[in-house]
Amino acid sequence: MSQSIDHPELSAAEWEFLQNLRALPDEALRQRVHASLNELLFFFRNPKCQGIGVEGFPCGDPRSSCDDCRQIWEALDKVAERSKKG
Repeated sequence: MSQSIDHPELSAAEWEFLQNLRALPDEALRQRVHASLNELLFFFRNPKCQGIGVEGFPCGDPRSSCDDCRQIWEALDKVAERSKKG
């Protein structure tokens, strides 16, 4: 298969990821997974656990705390453990 703008070059892992997304059996589940993945990618692109900011609040935002981010990372670790168990 040739690569183009419509079919960008993807690694084997990226193709596998896309195939797994497309293989989800239920449309509602697929939509929820897509939304969750976009939210997760936003979190990774905008990390907020960087200590106390100039404002004196964790992450520079008084509405967040480093504990919030820690809980997210712990939840991701639990998901990874479950997926390894099969």
